[in-house]
Amino acid sequence: MVRVVVLGEFRADRVVAPLRRGGAEVTVLGFADLAPFLGPGVACAELPSALDGHALLRLLHACRADVALPNLGCHGQEQFLPVYARAASRVREAGCRMPVHAEEFALLASDKVALHRLAEERGWPVPRGVVCEEPGAVKAAVEELGFPVLVKEARSEFGSGRHYVQDGVGLGRAGAEVTYPVLVQEAVAGEEYAVELLSGSSSTVAWPVASLGRLGSDCDPGRRVRVAPAALPADARGELAATIADMTDAFGPLGPWQIDFAVTDDGRLKVIEVNGRLSGVSNMSWASTGCDPHEAYAQAALGQTPRRPRAGLVALELPVPNGAALPPAPGGTELLCFPGSPLNPAPCVRGFHRPVLKVPERLGDTARAWLRALPDGTLLDGAADEAVSQLDRGLQALRQGRGVSG
Repeated sequence: MVRVVVLGEFRADRVVAPLRRGGAEVTVLGFADLAPFLGPGVACAELPSALDGHALLRLLHACRADVALPNLGCHGQEQFLPVYARAASRVREAGCRMPVHAEEFALLASDKVALHRLAEERGWPVPRGVVCEEPGAVKAAVEELGFPVLVKEARSEFGSGRHYVQDGVGLGRAGAEVTYPVLVQEAVAGEEYAVELLSGSSSTVAWPVASLGRLGSDCDPGRRVRVAPAALPADARGELAATIADMTDAFGPLGPWQIDFAVTDDGRLKVIEVNGRLSGVSNMSWASTGCDPHEAYAQAALGQTPRRPRAGLVALELPVPNGAALPPAPGGTELLCFPGSPLNPAPCVRGFHRPVLKVPERLGDTARAWLRALPDGTLLDGAADEAVSQLDRGLQALRQGRGVSG
């Protein structure tokens, strides 16, 4: 029997189930007590809050691991990716397989300054930006770029270390709160998108592009209505395909990863960031295609070749304040809920949750009427009009047959 150690608890239930169906003996290492959520038959142990290569090797030896599966996503684990990448060769020498990104890719996926520098070297489309090593350089960077700007710490956890700055007062506040170096970057105007990918040794598959809504000052796409699939303008689609191809050819991703990007108002692509993990849009990826990225990752770790996901439904993610209730979904559609737990902690701490409405193309009118009839306060920030607009975007993408990126 293959012994698999899952390194991190992010949506681990969706990783563990296919591993066990494949005959693996599974241990999950995390920061939280996972046993009540994963049930009998799954061993659970603590993942240290500080980790280096030696500690990782000791953990895997103690678990008698045949396969180590990095499972990033929970707060405090973002910067473990470079640790896993650097330790990969020693882990393999110890007789344990570990599908993990190459060290160069791990760096660009976990360091925004490194990504920006590499993008400029290789010609990837990114917003104009200036790397600032100390506070005195930030003002000069803003004079070059003009307000508004984003000030981004090089290495930060999911949802933190980013500041939208519109004026000098905000700049002073942001400069005092960040850890240097930082990337000062123009705040582009346009729509935000994401795409999730899974790379093997010889190929990469991509889930449908998801729209995260209009970029704004919130730096928080989770508060917006989001939808998959979403069609891209032809120029942006070509730029995305070329960028993904260069990243995979030159930097060796192995496992799941994700790109956040913008399409500006004139139709051009701007890469915002790269993550070396699955992301918050994996619920939509699953709902739209029927292929769960977490399950595909687990199956790939057991040697199965992932199929190419194709969008068959619109997956509309709705931000709903905790305590508010959605009415039953219209007949023929389906409402998927993802309650908070240590395996999916965001709904517990953010004050809202994000159910996904699955809509067949033929029921677009029905879903549109349901959204328009939602009582005030059902959606965060009164987003009913935004929800209808995003539904229409998803339906259009299905009609155009552009549900798969690249």
